[in-house]
Amino acid sequence: MKFFIPTEKLFKAFLVAIFLLLLLNFLSIFLAINHDGSNTLESFIIRLFDFNQEANIPSFFSSLQFLTASILLLVITIYKKTSGKKYIGWLGMTLLFFLLMVDEAVSIHEFLLGFLVEKYNSSTLFYYVSLFAFGLVLLGIVLIYIPFFNHLNRKLLFSMLLSAGVFLLGAIVFETIGNNTLDTDGLSFGYRLIYTIEETLEMLGLAIFINTLNWYVAIKMQKISVVLTL
Repeated sequence: MKFFIPTEKLFKAFLVAIFLLLLLNFLSIFLAINHDGSNTLESFIIRLFDFNQEANIPSFFSSLQFLTASILLLVITIYKKTSGKKYIGWLGMTLLFFLLMVDEAVSIHEFLLGFLVEKYNSSTLFYYVSLFAFGLVLLGIVLIYIPFFNHLNRKLLFSMLLSAGVFLLGAIVFETIGNNTLDTDGLSFGYRLIYTIEETLEMLGLAIFINTLNWYVAIKMQKISVVLTL
């Protein structure tokens, strides 16, 4: 049997979903800027689709992306283990993406950061401390995974690095720009545009990563898959 979701169709489905969420986010931004918030329906739309909100449709979609990636990584891990091949690197990535899915779903790091900011009244300090800590963790993971990356298929490695680059461009670069803009300009249109770019890049990065994993499953692991057609 084959575990195969048509790669091209799956990627297109993610791109369509991201585009629709982007349009709804712009609608929520328009409503937030041009209305006073007294309209219940408008407030509901803003709460439901604004990329800057937590526990709404865009954050649910991102959680779904992390979950999809972790499932595909688990499938690869099981295949590697049952084939007698090295699987620890894949297992580590599976656990990492599962934890990221949980964090995205319940906003653990946002709540923790908010608690520390409120307790010590220093939003800028704790933001940069958390960014520095994230950078150290990321560097540590990269160093640990260098031997793993060296043994990957070149196309697979390039696609994984591309997805990571797109995701981190949003998660680090544009988030940092956004926080600085928020500190200086408040909830300006510029800030709203920056967090829109940030979240869009993160969703695109995950979509590329999922597409890469699905390609690997389809091409390299046909013996253990189940075909799902659309």
